[in-house]
Amino acid sequence: MITDDPGTPGNGHFEINIATTLAGRPHEQSWGLPAFDLNYGLGERIQLTLQTSFVVLKRSDHGAIGGLGGTEAAVKWRFLDEETDGFSVSTFPRVIFNVLHSSVHRGLTDDGTRAQFPVQISRKFGAVDLDFEFGPVLSSVGRSEWLYGIVGGTDVTKTTVLMAELHGTARTSFERDVLTVNLGSRQKLSDWCTLIASFGHDVRSPNDEPLALIGYGGVQLVY
Repeated sequence: MITDDPGTPGNGHFEINIATTLAGRPHEQSWGLPAFDLNYGLGERIQLTLQTSFVVLKRSDHGAIGGLGGTEAAVKWRFLDEETDGFSVSTFPRVIFNVLHSSVHRGLTDDGTRAQFPVQISRKFGAVDLDFEFGPVLSSVGRSEWLYGIVGGTDVTKTTVLMAELHGTARTSFERDVLTVNLGSRQKLSDWCTLIASFGHDVRSPNDEPLALIGYGGVQLVY
């Protein structure tokens, strides 16, 4: 899901997500083919993250083009843990930048460099796990924003989790916001392999801009 949680892979462990992503609007579709999310546990409460994707963009006025999308580098630190504090809290600062500036000119990724400083809070309420995320987004191009999200998940079987999410971004004045509803599932195949899928749609966008359809399907490997 879009909203992050305070979880980390554990000391010396890798968590690797390999997926196909979709962001579609009228007359335009952008695919991550594939998208990579690489995470490494440095101690029990710290996670190092690197994300990137190969983007294929198809617009109605021209054929498909492809290239490297935006790249994200981040460090997560979980400074409170549910087992000892009743809930988990982490901070997950990240920088999103462009390795190839040609991808900006071709419309494959957004211009500029962005820095995010969100905080994640997680707690279990009965059969439901809830994760909250909130924080500022600073950009070298355009105005700063807030990001926010809440996602809930519940076990329907020993190996299957269903999830629902609200995630949004807004100007620092909380105007011109984008709000997305997202539904997803996790299917555990083994201790080291989990299938993840989600499907969502914008329900609000500024100035009647086209609402986006988003999708995610991939595999999570932990070892």
